[in-house]
Amino acid sequence: MLKNPYVLLILAALFWGGNFALGKAVSGSIPPMTLSYIRWMEAFIFFLPFAWNELKDQKENLINNWKTFVILGLTGVLGFNICVYLSVQYTTAINASLINSFAPVVIILLSMIFLKEKLSIRQVMGIFISIIGVVWIITRGELQRLFALTFNTGDLIMLIAIILWGIYNIVLKKKGKVAPQKTVFMGSIMGGLIITWPLVIYENVDTGLSWILNLTAGHYLSLLYFGIFPTIFSFLFFNKAMLEVGPSRASIFANLIVVFAAIFGVIFLNEKLLFSHLVGGILIIFGVVLTTQSKPILKGRSIKNTNH
Repeated sequence: MLKNPYVLLILAALFWGGNFALGKAVSGSIPPMTLSYIRWMEAFIFFLPFAWNELKDQKENLINNWKTFVILGLTGVLGFNICVYLSVQYTTAINASLINSFAPVVIILLSMIFLKEKLSIRQVMGIFISIIGVVWIITRGELQRLFALTFNTGDLIMLIAIILWGIYNIVLKKKGKVAPQKTVFMGSIMGGLIITWPLVIYENVDTGLSWILNLTAGHYLSLLYFGIFPTIFSFLFFNKAMLEVGPSRASIFANLIVVFAAIFGVIFLNEKLLFSHLVGGILIIFGVVLTTQSKPILKGRSIKNTNH
């Protein structure tokens, strides 16, 4: 079952949805860059025993491809997450979520430019249906809210985040096979941790360390979750599936994060499940099915899949 790339993509979205719910609960207690750094440092420590032998065998490969791992670390590993945590310090959750929902479009555009990928009409329809579903959820079915949004520094940072995520997907597609999967994953983490540690030091010098004294058992359990499920499992599952199906198809599954985040919000944050969540969830899932099906849902002339 875990060999199916679409099952892996759904699980990755599930764990990232849990990350969104818990991240919302602790984001005001831990500085954003520090939170992202701790998350990935945990992942590195937890996964190191499982990857140690492979890393020793791939030592020369790590050194020879260090630029690739630094780019992957700065974009998809730490860069994207730091920008997300920074953006919500300045903008609303509605604005950030709306901008993030357009990440698949950015990835598809970059795939068309750099990977020469082509899209079928069915895939384009599925992508836009899923985007409509995301917008429906974050506006609670009141589309006039879109016209009331204002954009600020946080919104611009979120735009940077999705651009970084798009670059990560393109680089991973082109360079992801320079080494075995574990080596690529650990090399990307090392690249991100090494390059961004000065930023974390600066953040804590600037804000102070008093936040550490205010941490509770819930915060520590949340950090444990961050370091294992959305970090290790989600990225490994997503990376493996993306190499099989390509970044354009894989990216659409990011919209499922909204669905899972809503479910976790109801369970753990006592949020209300609205009718708009159900409508949006159905649209998102239908869009995912439409985009990834090998054959058109409706009868008629078959549209050839031109994705690589």
